[in-house]
Amino acid sequence: MGRRRFHLSLEAIRIWQTRLGVICGLVVFVLAVQPVGAAPATPAPKAAPVELRIGFLEALDKLNPFQGLNDPSFEFYGLVYDYLYSFDQDGNFVPSIAVNAVPDATSQNWTYWIRQNVNWSDGTPLTASDVAFTINYNAQNFNLLWNYEPYANRIVSCGVPPTQHSYVDPPPGARCQAQVTSPGNVTVYFDRPFVPGKALFFPIIPRSQWFGIALDNAQYRYDNCPTSSPPGLIGSGPFVADSNICTQWSQHQPIAVHKNPKYHPVGSHTGPSNIDTIYMIQFLDESQMVYALETGAIDMGKFSSAGYESLAGASGIARQEGLISTQYWNEIGISQYDTTFLNPARYDENVRRAMAMATNKDYILKTIYGGHGVRGDSLMTPITPQWWYDPPSDPGANLTFDVSAANALLDRAGYDSWWTDRSGARYRQANRTISFTDTNGKPRTIAQGTQLIFSMDVRKEFLQEQAVGNYLVTAWAQIGIKLVPTTKLENSLSKDVYGGKVDTYIWYWSGDPDPNYLLSIESSFTLDGWNDNFWDNASYTALYVKQLSDTNFTQRQKDVRAAEKLNYESAVYIIYLFPYGEWAWRTDRFTGWGDWNAHPYRQMDAFWGANPLFFDLTVMGGPVNNPPTKPILAGTPPITAFVNQSVTFIGNSTDPDPGETLTWAWHWGEGNQTIHSTTSAAQGDTASYKWAGSGYYNVTLTVSDGALSATSDPFEVHVVPVVGGLGWVNGTVKDSTTQLAISGAGVRTSPGSYAALTDSTGAYSILLPAGTYAVTASASLHESKTTTGVTVSANAMTAVNFLLIPARGWIAGTVRSAAGNTPIAGAAIYIYASGGQQYAVSANSQGSYNKSLTPGTYSVNASATGYLSSNKTGIVVVDGQTKTVDFSLNPLAQPPAGLSPLVIAGTALGIVAVLVAVAVFLRMRRRKKEEEEGKIEVPSR
Repeated sequence: MGRRRFHLSLEAIRIWQTRLGVICGLVVFVLAVQPVGAAPATPAPKAAPVELRIGFLEALDKLNPFQGLNDPSFEFYGLVYDYLYSFDQDGNFVPSIAVNAVPDATSQNWTYWIRQNVNWSDGTPLTASDVAFTINYNAQNFNLLWNYEPYANRIVSCGVPPTQHSYVDPPPGARCQAQVTSPGNVTVYFDRPFVPGKALFFPIIPRSQWFGIALDNAQYRYDNCPTSSPPGLIGSGPFVADSNICTQWSQHQPIAVHKNPKYHPVGSHTGPSNIDTIYMIQFLDESQMVYALETGAIDMGKFSSAGYESLAGASGIARQEGLISTQYWNEIGISQYDTTFLNPARYDENVRRAMAMATNKDYILKTIYGGHGVRGDSLMTPITPQWWYDPPSDPGANLTFDVSAANALLDRAGYDSWWTDRSGARYRQANRTISFTDTNGKPRTIAQGTQLIFSMDVRKEFLQEQAVGNYLVTAWAQIGIKLVPTTKLENSLSKDVYGGKVDTYIWYWSGDPDPNYLLSIESSFTLDGWNDNFWDNASYTALYVKQLSDTNFTQRQKDVRAAEKLNYESAVYIIYLFPYGEWAWRTDRFTGWGDWNAHPYRQMDAFWGANPLFFDLTVMGGPVNNPPTKPILAGTPPITAFVNQSVTFIGNSTDPDPGETLTWAWHWGEGNQTIHSTTSAAQGDTASYKWAGSGYYNVTLTVSDGALSATSDPFEVHVVPVVGGLGWVNGTVKDSTTQLAISGAGVRTSPGSYAALTDSTGAYSILLPAGTYAVTASASLHESKTTTGVTVSANAMTAVNFLLIPARGWIAGTVRSAAGNTPIAGAAIYIYASGGQQYAVSANSQGSYNKSLTPGTYSVNASATGYLSSNKTGIVVVDGQTKTVDFSLNPLAQPPAGLSPLVIAGTALGIVAVLVAVAVFLRMRRRKKEEEEGKIEVPSR
């Protein structure tokens, strides 16, 4: 899901009252959140809510996820809605609402295993029916609802008439669109093999709310407000919209979302966010957002290059800039719209290639954008190097800046006659009739005397794009091409571009990390309103379709880059810039920001649901209540069990806080659960269950201390009926050094994945069909061992015993205060393995700790109330050795006193002064996307 261009009818400029309302709302908010006068008494730690305030220059333009455009809108959708899959900080898919996604043997149809025990924010359960409804709602009629079409246009249609405005369910059992194929599964039917099955970035919406909303109402009119009918803003995301969200939005107040305390696991995050409330605040003037960050009125913000530069060296503020995770790029588009109204020379690839070679992208980057970006080239950006096509590495396709070569190309192409305009400037024209087949496969004729003069639309809202347009007037004049740019509001530009009324334009695209989205916009499948330059190249579309079905990664990479190369060589897009995102935040309130260039999907722009950033941010000083670690279930999934056979599970989790009551909730994958309670001294729990029917079930364990919780990864169990004679494999698992029994070891067979866990005596018993197996035993802190050629006979027992070799090292150390070097008793130590496992211990009265671990690489975090937490990474544990990791924690500084009344008054006066400046200069620093009444004819981009 990327931002897209909407062909909307918009206001020319937001009225003065709106500007005043937003800014006054900001003043009220600053007054509300800033203490006045002397520093207040420090509140009790448990009473203080954790609030994160984020500043934006753009508005949250729509609460309805089918209508929004701006970054804050998609940030909002990612906070309050879930998606099938999300991303970890490195762009790897992690389960969200779908805990698994499996294609069939043809890779054409995908089945999604829907997470169980998830509730909507209104308390009702989220079901597979909601997921199927979401997909069908998006795939049913692109003429009326098209906002997520690039994800849905390869889904097989059920043949709903284009005149059908209201939603209808597909026929039960039909192999089209999406069907609930079991209580917890949804199967989606595609018209061809479809490799990016996990990259369906629809916000999952509740059927109960949206079923009765006509498709075109969802696209154009339904506001998704709680006061609408039916009530809106029901989501299942990590945050819940404030009950006054519509008032906040309509009156341009800060937007508030609150922590979902029962949020399900996503990736390595197994509990709810540490943040109680996020406020999203729009600033009309960037200098005021800079001031708000400097004074602590906001905690972070996304800035322009000017605002970013102004914060250089600011005390207590960190900055980062880098390529944007949403693949954002700026391009010069050259229309291939089939009309006689525009200059036909735009069809000539030689003319377009000359334009590209006359465009000095390095100059644009350095001079106009101040170096804040990377020179642009192809449809995918270097943020995904596995998909990016790099023209300089392919000399045959390199259209780099070369004015002489551009002039020579136009001479050879037949544009070597000249004409003079009224100013006396000389430009090229065709010296003969030029005939060719264009890259859309259509025959074209350029009449003798056709002048190379082209119109260009440039967005009024973006000053740097206007500067690029002005630069191109001079640059292209050097090759005899006259360019006539016109500055327009984006809605007018959109009408011109999609209506085929302008030769060239400057605009942008962005998308998700999978190449399907951004490649689709140049394919023939999106000529219904997404493909803005109307390029319809058969070879490109064939490559686009082929890469969708390439199950081999190397082959898909090759086809993706080949498609990008075709597009680059055609020069229908001259992508001149991959701009940087520029962010800044305060360093005295939260830890856990991370490195957004090393891990770009921590950026606040990564809005595909459950951004890792909003789970990892922690208020300095350490949480008063530490969460339990993510539970680890003993054994190796998947396992096979028989109908009505009891299966025992052991789960381990640690809460470093002494004396708390833990609740262990076992979810069995069919609606039933088993709940046990212990004190936090217990570090594990055991439960058994048997299934009455065959099928695939996901077992999860959630551990809660009453305020914070953590949930295990799903443990898959395949339950099958008993067929034929059964026998047993019995035995014991012991430590080879001590000869002591190993409790909780997993024993598993291959084939079949029949399994059992050892009891307190180290004994196990596996019931399984007669046959020959390999039997493997594995246990924490030991090397696994396999015995092959184990023959099992019906109604007989075969003994297989194991002696496992210990494999363990230790991480140990002390935690002390940097002020006085005194030990910190009770400090919480969390240890994270590279495979996602978590372990926790607490420091004793001398500040010491020690933890036994399997050899490997770990990171260690120490935190304590009243201190800044500290994290150490790359800790290598070697078998039989102790790795010392000591911590010296810095005491938390006293919070600054609140803004004085004089400062607040000065702020308000400054804002009023800015208002006057805005009124005079009409500096539009954000896109304004208010929809007017009337029919909108083309879909969004």
